[in-house]
Amino acid sequence: MSLDGLISLLIACIELVIIINLVIFCEKNAVNKLVTCMIGLLFGYQFIEFLICYMDLQKQIVIYLAFLDITILPPLGLFATLKFANRQKDYHYFVFVPALFFILYYPFVLDQFAVTKCTVLYASFHYPLGSIYAVFYYLPILAAMIILNKKWGSDKSISEKSLTRLFFFGYLFTFVPAMLFALLIPSFINAVESLLCKLAFIFAIFLTLFVLKNRGNINEEKN
Repeated sequence: MSLDGLISLLIACIELVIIINLVIFCEKNAVNKLVTCMIGLLFGYQFIEFLICYMDLQKQIVIYLAFLDITILPPLGLFATLKFANRQKDYHYFVFVPALFFILYYPFVLDQFAVTKCTVLYASFHYPLGSIYAVFYYLPILAAMIILNKKWGSDKSISEKSLTRLFFFGYLFTFVPAMLFALLIPSFINAVESLLCKLAFIFAIFLTLFVLKNRGNINEEKN
């Protein structure tokens, strides 16, 4: 029996348990809700990758759903960062526009989606506009890291600095190693989305710690 996709299922199960606990036990403020949604997207991708690789559901529509999931993650992370840094403006909703373009464009080119490889650790895909997609995927991540780094330098209290560090290091320890892998091992470039989401389990842990500690933060509007 093939073991392809089982690591994705394991990570998805852990992330689902994390989400359930955060929803039940953590403070329901605006930033925590956004960050919990980010973990939810990480869970969603891992579960879909399990369906693709282990259950052999390799239809184009399933691959598209995986891309829809991870396409929302970077702008949502940037939006949550702006909210946390108390820098959110009405026009910041435009950070979702590039993601919306790909979400609306890709259904017209579903026949160009394909799974090129499935392994125990990752999956690789072929999809159109790969280079352009990569640029718009990484820009919100880079922007979020810059904003968090600046916030860290301006934070006054120890508790605020601690929260900012958790958010910033989550990005740093997830996306920098993934970028290095892609640069140093060219064969991983086509699997970078999958590898990112595996490494993003680290991100999920940092985000979980962030939500657990983010209680009554002065910069947040509570709902």
